[in-house]
Amino acid sequence: MTRIRHAELRRVTRDQQALAAAAARPDPVPAVLGQLARRLGGGWAALVGPDGAVVREAGPVPGAGAAVRAAVRDGVLELAGRVGGGPAEPASATDTVGGVPLAAYALGGGQGFALGVAGERREPGDHTVTGVAVVLLSLLTGEHQGTAQAARSAALVRLLLGAAPEEALGLLGGERWTVVHARPASGPADPVAAAAFGAALGSALVDPGRDTVRVLLPDAPEVPPQPGWTLGLSAPGGDLGAADAQAARALSRALAVRAPLVRHRGDGGGLASLVPAADADRHARALLAPLLTAPNGPALTETLRTWLSLHGGWDRTAVALDVHRNTVRQRVARCADLLGTDLDDPDVRMELWFALSRGGRSGGE
Repeated sequence: MTRIRHAELRRVTRDQQALAAAAARPDPVPAVLGQLARRLGGGWAALVGPDGAVVREAGPVPGAGAAVRAAVRDGVLELAGRVGGGPAEPASATDTVGGVPLAAYALGGGQGFALGVAGERREPGDHTVTGVAVVLLSLLTGEHQGTAQAARSAALVRLLLGAAPEEALGLLGGERWTVVHARPASGPADPVAAAAFGAALGSALVDPGRDTVRVLLPDAPEVPPQPGWTLGLSAPGGDLGAADAQAARALSRALAVRAPLVRHRGDGGGLASLVPAADADRHARALLAPLLTAPNGPALTETLRTWLSLHGGWDRTAVALDVHRNTVRQRVARCADLLGTDLDDPDVRMELWFALSRGGRSGGE
């Protein structure tokens, strides 16, 4: 019995270390689920959302035959809907379907997520190992509560009631903000991966978006590259609209040059600071008017800006915009026709770049 107990303790310790290492990966949620499924003898592990749907899963659903596997899956989802950890709800539940043991565990954090598992057999130590996964997934899917949550709620309410953005930002504890645009290397990010990415940057102000995750960082911290992500960072400041455009352009450049992180360089004084802002905006609107009023104006403007920022590189511009290089050539040629100018002339390029840099702040786009 002592030898059996020691073997179980060694197995639990080994599994705990594997789960902790998985939680430190760039894609922690699927990594933890994958490790858990393997540690449970090649079973099935699923993160179930508040709506009862499977958010992420790992491993095969056990059972002989499609009907049994479907019943096992439905049984796990039914158990997950019964757990919640509240005063009137159990924190875990178990059952057996077709001889397959099932279990579901409520995750902490108040977000309504649950962990469901199913395996061909239940071994000593499985409950302890699954408990470690529950703690890790609770940290990865949970949201910071307390004063930080109250401040975010207050800022949102004030914005909805018509307050100026500067007033709402003050509630969140920062006057200078950095906007981060990020894209995962593994494809579109789900809300859980986006939340984990925001937590890695130290912010719960995350917009998962459709293709790009956006994060707001107060007080302009130093952001290092994040494994598995491509990042574009704005210059620190208080104008979030301008910062969002800066971060988008920085991400486009990062994708084009295949860099893990690109920061917006800012004006840095220079020639732009010698021209009054109002005059510069009027000049930009007048110069770019043929593009801005064209039927495909936003696409033409963004293509020209990206093409100029990449020194006329057709292939890199195509990568940054996720279009074919022939599309880039056609759009740039169309820009030259509408503007009636020679885009090979460096003086023309310089003036257009100045106007496009002002265009993001003038509202012309």
